[in-house]
Amino acid sequence: MKEFTTAQIRNVALVSHHGVGKTSLAEAMLFNAKATTRLGRIADGTTLLDYAADEVTRQITINLTLAQFEWQGHKVNLLDTPGYPDFVGDVHSALRVADAALLLVRGASGVEVGTEVIWEVVRKEKSPVVAVVNMMDKEHADFDAAVRSLRERLGLNAVPVQLPIGQAETFQGVVDLVHHRAWRFAGKDMEEKSEPIAVPDDMKDAVAAARNQLLEEAATGDEALMNKFLETGELSVEEIRRGLMLRVVQRDLSPVFCCGAYHNQGVRELLDGALGLMPSPLDVPPATGRLNGAETVCRPDAGEPLAMMVFKTLSEQHLGDLSLLRVFSGHLEVGKELVNTTRNRAEKAGTLYHLVGKERMECKSVVAGDIVAAVKLRETHTGDTLADKARPVVLPPPGFPSPVTAECVRPKSKGDEEKMAQGLNRLHEEDPTFGRAYETSTKETLVTGMGDLQLDVMVDRLKKRFGVEVLLQRPRVPYRETIRGTAKGEYRHKKQTGGRGQFGEVHLRLEPLKRSEGFKFLDEIKGGVVPNQFIPAVEKGVVAGMEKGPVAGYPVVDVQVALYFGKYHDVDSSEMAFKIAGESCFHQVMLEANPILLEPIEEIAVRVPEEFLGDVMGDLSSRRGKILGTESDGAHQVIKAMAPTSEVYKYATHLRSLTQGRGTHSARFSHYEEVPRELAEKVIAAARAEKEAGANAG
Repeated sequence: MKEFTTAQIRNVALVSHHGVGKTSLAEAMLFNAKATTRLGRIADGTTLLDYAADEVTRQITINLTLAQFEWQGHKVNLLDTPGYPDFVGDVHSALRVADAALLLVRGASGVEVGTEVIWEVVRKEKSPVVAVVNMMDKEHADFDAAVRSLRERLGLNAVPVQLPIGQAETFQGVVDLVHHRAWRFAGKDMEEKSEPIAVPDDMKDAVAAARNQLLEEAATGDEALMNKFLETGELSVEEIRRGLMLRVVQRDLSPVFCCGAYHNQGVRELLDGALGLMPSPLDVPPATGRLNGAETVCRPDAGEPLAMMVFKTLSEQHLGDLSLLRVFSGHLEVGKELVNTTRNRAEKAGTLYHLVGKERMECKSVVAGDIVAAVKLRETHTGDTLADKARPVVLPPPGFPSPVTAECVRPKSKGDEEKMAQGLNRLHEEDPTFGRAYETSTKETLVTGMGDLQLDVMVDRLKKRFGVEVLLQRPRVPYRETIRGTAKGEYRHKKQTGGRGQFGEVHLRLEPLKRSEGFKFLDEIKGGVVPNQFIPAVEKGVVAGMEKGPVAGYPVVDVQVALYFGKYHDVDSSEMAFKIAGESCFHQVMLEANPILLEPIEEIAVRVPEEFLGDVMGDLSSRRGKILGTESDGAHQVIKAMAPTSEVYKYATHLRSLTQGRGTHSARFSHYEEVPRELAEKVIAAARAEKEAGANAG
């Protein structure tokens, strides 16, 4: 690939509801750009972009994929993203480094549930948007209705720059409103060759009205253009393009195109038109980072110090790991010494590649604004910044959402724990929204993510790529134990087995602390009744006793323990004896201090359209949730609530079902609260039954 200037680069994220044809459009773009000699088909497993084994099998996009190609003097860095909400992390990654989003909707349905979900990410990332009504050749396609849905459901100022000639089975061409000319499709698929025609007579009035609206919109953002338009009623092609692009960058206008990507209808016209309206890295606000606590601007200039960010890590069998990088400022060359400013580690740029899906083309250097793949960097991970040592700036990483579902994971075969851990770590590197954690109180390894589909995919990858079969099951709730009252008691540990014996006597007083205060140990010994050297052993014993409480075996929290009296033996006393006495006394006294069970409470924010507000609030209440209030967010309502962890297992899946896929939520641990008596009795009984079963099995 030849070298391009920053002004010639277009970084474009392809986003939509799943099944709207993103990958088909990308494949058609690559074919027209002669980056490939065939038109890849998802159903045939022949696409350049959905090449992973599970993508071919499932016939869906799971991973962000980079496709770089040339078109009419531009270098296009096209980022094909997943459409399923479970893989939304890659949408965040793509939009973080793209300068514009190409938003697809279906001709027959316009904005769909998944479109709304994706739009929220686009809106938060403040991405300029160009819209495409795809599948105009399919049954029930309605361009005008699709455009209205963009306006009404997303609030976009959607302005057509093309009109379709015919719809559904009669879709045969497009009218280019910018150039005021028409094109008719003379073939399909690989043979598609558009030919110029006169604007059809039955469309002239509609074309005139649409073009006049387009000229007004183009002139709105520039005073000189507006004056010319008011005086002459016309603008040149370049003036229209400039005016529209200014509005696109300001995010107050979204041009709308139309095509039938599967049969390669209108894709050339889309490329010609859209790239002229999309910003280069020079046209958008420059990236900003932090340097020594102050905000620093990273301008897309080769003369600036280098600053770039890893936005995706690809781990491929037989191909090796790659880091995808966006160069925000400076100039990258093979062999350049770098610093990972996120982790304060030295790095070195190895081999660099241009990518077209899984196809790699080696390159020597990269200009500011461009995207490149580098052989996996030793100390660098997704979201990290790489910079010049002269300016160790840190760029903000993609804003990945917090996980909304969790499952306990364990290997089917004993001895695979280490392989499983390594595989889970690798998968997290590829998709940071997929995580792994260990819950000490339940002794379970948890996997977290954005939904059941994502976890299912990761389980499949563990098996096929890392040779580990695992089981997913509902995680145990990490309950805690504490006390409501004050109690005191004593315990004597005495053992004589011949020779030196064991002796230690402790007197403890337990008092409750406020929630989340943890643990306090008080030394109230007077007169040396317990020698100083044994007091730390008593505390160690208490701490050991807190690891498994006497009620149900869960960790004990929020307790103050005072050692106020004791006895020792000159010969038989030891640290071990006092540690045992401390642990046993703690359990004994705690049972007298009105022990209770605590459960984790999550702070939940649920975002739903207005019509689902009552249903969702009622459902949360049925889950022992406490509604804290609601607030408006555009056409949506955000419900703030607290709910027990035990009641919101698989809530993401349930919420999608309850709201027809239009509700989303976030959750985080908030605090612990007392478990209601009836429920506590069941939890305690289950814990004791499990303990007895384990003892009998042993």
